[in-house]
Amino acid sequence: MAIQRWYKLDNAAKIFPPVSSKRRTNIFRLSFEMKEEVDPLILQKALEIVIERFPMFKVKLKKGIFWYYLELNKAYAPLHKESSYICRMIENYDDNRGYLFRLSYYYKRIALETFHSLTDGFGALEFLKSIVYTYLELQDVTIKENISVLTKDVEVSVEEKQDSFNFHYNPKLKKPPKEEKALQFKSQQYSENWVGVITGTVDVNEIKKLASNYNATITEYLAACLFLCAYKSRHLLEQKSKPFTIFIPVNLRRFFDSKTLRNFSLYVRTSLKLDKELELADIIEVVKKDMANGVDKEKLHAMFVNNVRKERNLFVRIVPMFIKELILKLGYYLLGDSVNTLSFSNLGVVRLPEEMAKHIDKIIFANGASFSSPLNLGVISVNDKMTITFSSKLVDRSLQKEYFRFLSDQGINVTIEHNELEVD
Repeated sequence: MAIQRWYKLDNAAKIFPPVSSKRRTNIFRLSFEMKEEVDPLILQKALEIVIERFPMFKVKLKKGIFWYYLELNKAYAPLHKESSYICRMIENYDDNRGYLFRLSYYYKRIALETFHSLTDGFGALEFLKSIVYTYLELQDVTIKENISVLTKDVEVSVEEKQDSFNFHYNPKLKKPPKEEKALQFKSQQYSENWVGVITGTVDVNEIKKLASNYNATITEYLAACLFLCAYKSRHLLEQKSKPFTIFIPVNLRRFFDSKTLRNFSLYVRTSLKLDKELELADIIEVVKKDMANGVDKEKLHAMFVNNVRKERNLFVRIVPMFIKELILKLGYYLLGDSVNTLSFSNLGVVRLPEEMAKHIDKIIFANGASFSSPLNLGVISVNDKMTITFSSKLVDRSLQKEYFRFLSDQGINVTIEHNELEVD
């Protein structure tokens, strides 16, 4: 396949370059916890091999006259020792040679931090799976039946580079209704852009059993627990009559024919006012109703078509980038994160070849935090281990403590680890 020199940003990616900063990095993190200590020399070699298999990752961000775009990056992709500051801004050339991802290691951990203009959680996971697979192969691990990892031996398809938002554009679909503003956190935040991470590791089958007691999915059950614990942590929130709203990303590849490794996801929202205490069973019913309503294919289609329609508007297309930046920054400041309280992303169960899986203890997904979205939740599972990870800029950890205490009270064995600073 001929080398492509540049790519347009996909529809979802366009918003991130203008609105990102050290306080709002729009970076998320996936890490594989290995069973043996990581060899950085072998990991660097694995990265050098895999980056050639993923042309959509071998790029740097450039500013054009009308839009930002991605350009082929000929520099080698560096490997970093892990920093205690997770999901920090990727300084374009100072420390990362222009790449929009940062691969790092520490002891038994291999971590990938990714700027959202490059891809979503699905695409980043595919990239990291390939790196870890190749790393193990270079250590003479024999992996026989691989049907789930994109390795150097798997041909790159045109569909992997597709902007699926534009590919599935249908101008006949109507504009979706306006979103209601949500409650916001109003509590002291860490200084110097520190993001605190608290991860609880549980048995996924135990969580699945609890959820099944309510005829709910794992995502629905865990989201309902968030509402329950938010009620007990109301002192962290502004005192207004707006709903507590959780945004839950949906992988659109489940609904539309797409193999893209670029962004192709949307949010479904579930909302509840915290004006009175509710039983978990009642909350779950609200979440189930919101989820069933939100994951309707036609509604999801209308949502992203509306976004593409704005991008295709002739006036928007001809406005120079420096003016677009001002408009996008203002629009994000006025609306942006105001329609959600927090994001809860469940990447589901990761399927790996058996010989590969036995070398991995668990996977952790941290979806980052910012000054305007200071608390978020990421969940992922492998080898029957589920990790539930809060990323937070809030000094007060009340909600996280309530959450894991509640799961423990339900009979779930929770192992906690964190990177938290000790603060008064």
